[in-house]
Amino acid sequence: MAASPSHRVSTGERLNTAETTGKLQQAMAARGIRMTRQRRVILQVMDAAEQHLDVDQILARAQKNR
Repeated sequence: MAASPSHRVSTGERLNTAETTGKLQQAMAARGIRMTRQRRVILQVMDAAEQHLDVDQILARAQKNR
C-alpha cells in the first residue's frame, strides 16, 4: 500500500547521517564489498535525504550527481 501525502509523517529532520552511512560503509568493507563510485553516490544521496526515498527517487538523484 502506497503512502498518500495525507498519511506521510515528516519531521523535516534528516533520516541518515554521516554516522549511519559510515556504518554502512564499514559493514560493506567487513564483507569484502568494494566501495565503488556508484555505491558512494548512492550513500551520498541517502545521506542527503530529508525524507524516505523509494528506489526510483534514489536512482533519479544519483543520476543527477554523476
